[in-house]
Amino acid sequence: MRIVLYTLAALVCLPLAARSMQADNGIDPEVLIERILAVDSVQRSLVNDIVFDAEYVEREDKGDKGIKEKVRLVKKIYVRFDEDTALYHEEFLEYYKDGELKSEKDLRKEAKKRREQKVKRKGKDMTYPILRPFHDEYRDRYDITYVGLEDEMEGCDPCHHFRVHALEEVDSLVNGDFYFESSTFHLVRVDFSPAKLVKKTMFRLKELKLSMLCDEVADDIWLPVQFDVRGKGKAALFFGVNFAGTEYYRNPVINSGLDDSLFVGEDDD
Repeated sequence: MRIVLYTLAALVCLPLAARSMQADNGIDPEVLIERILAVDSVQRSLVNDIVFDAEYVEREDKGDKGIKEKVRLVKKIYVRFDEDTALYHEEFLEYYKDGELKSEKDLRKEAKKRREQKVKRKGKDMTYPILRPFHDEYRDRYDITYVGLEDEMEGCDPCHHFRVHALEEVDSLVNGDFYFESSTFHLVRVDFSPAKLVKKTMFRLKELKLSMLCDEVADDIWLPVQFDVRGKGKAALFFGVNFAGTEYYRNPVINSGLDDSLFVGEDDD
C-alpha cells in the first residue's frame, strides 16, 4: 500500500494547470490538493466498513464549580462505504446522567430524542464527505485559500492549512479550516460550520461549530478519533438552547463485513 501511495504522489507532481490559488513560498496548492485526493482515494479503496466503540460526553459550565459532565452515552457505531454513499448506524448501549447509570427505558427514550435532534438540526457525523470542497465537481462552489504550513499541531508533522469558504449560503456546504499532515497528506483536523444554519418555526440555530480530529489507526489508515460540536439556538421561539459535546471513537475494526439489515431502520421503542 505504501508503494501505491508513493506512486500516486509522484504522478501528481507533474505540472498542473494553475487555477485560482498562488503560492509565494514555492508550494503549489493545486499539487497539494491532487496529492490529498489521491491518498484519500487509496484509503477509500481499502476500507469497506468500520465498527467503532464510541462514547459521547456532554458537559456543562457550572461557574465556580467548574465544568461538569452532564450526559454520557456509550455506543457502538457502524459505518459502511458503498459506491457513492456511506451508511451509518449507531447502537446506544449505556446512558449516564449526572454520573448516574440510567435504566434501559431511559436509555431508549434518550436515544430516540438524540436521533430526532440530529434530523431537526441537520446534524453531521463522520460519514459526511468532508473533503468534498476539494473535488473538481464542487470547486466552483467554494473559495479555497492555502494559508501555509502550521507547525504547532500536537503529535504530528507540520500541517498544510487550507481555508474553505462556500460561495453560497446552503446548508449542504461548509466553511472551515482544514489541516493535512505534510508527510502523508492525510487529514489531521478540520474545524467547520454549515454555510447556512437551520432556521425553522420551532427551532432556529444561531451557531454551530464542529471539529473533527483524525489519527493513524493502522498502517496508512487514518480515521476520526474525536468529534466536537458546539451550538446555540432557540426552541419554540422562546427557550434558549445551548449544547456542546465530544464524541470519542476507539478500537476501530476495519472490513469485518456489515450486513444490509443493520442499516434498515432503527428500533426507537
